[in-house]
Amino acid sequence: MKKNNLKLDPKKLNQAILLIAMGVAIRVMLAGYPNIEPVLVIALMAGLILGGLYAFVVPFLIMVLSDYAIYALHYEGMFGWEIILGISFFTWTGMMFVGFVGTRMKPTFLFRMKGIGVFTGVAVFVTILYDLWTVVGIILLIPWASPGHILVAQIPFTIYHILSTLIFAPLFGTGYVYLKEYGMPILSDWKVEDKNPGNER
Repeated sequence: MKKNNLKLDPKKLNQAILLIAMGVAIRVMLAGYPNIEPVLVIALMAGLILGGLYAFVVPFLIMVLSDYAIYALHYEGMFGWEIILGISFFTWTGMMFVGFVGTRMKPTFLFRMKGIGVFTGVAVFVTILYDLWTVVGIILLIPWASPGHILVAQIPFTIYHILSTLIFAPLFGTGYVYLKEYGMPILSDWKVEDKNPGNER
């Protein structure tokens, strides 16, 4: 019988911890600016660069830890646990879906011409999908409100979210490429070798 070895890659674990720490810190610092956050881009990068369970664990832990901090610092006692847990289901699963989308891309494409532009375009697309998913959650949690009104009210927040993505996607994408090219020990194995260089998606 084949032995199933489950080994943690120390470098990937360190990279995941770094992404989680950055995501939580920046999201909490920007809590006063609705939908201006780095988590969606970090979730996409976790799927793209780390893959596997990290694509789901990294965004999940960022959301859990930062939501707790934001609620404790800014909104304590304002909402009931039912509303908090209901909204959290949609925001957390939405970010985990973004991480999954990242696993469908090849890390090496970031190093090709227009790679950062493509990464940013994908990030904007999943931003819109994510916001639509959270709107579904709000509609289900507030059944007495008009779905049309909720959709209209969401438009400015989605615009802010897209603008946020347009800032963080090229910033994180370019930062990753720069650090990979010019050195930082923790990133030394982030670039996944393409075993089939002629087979591009």
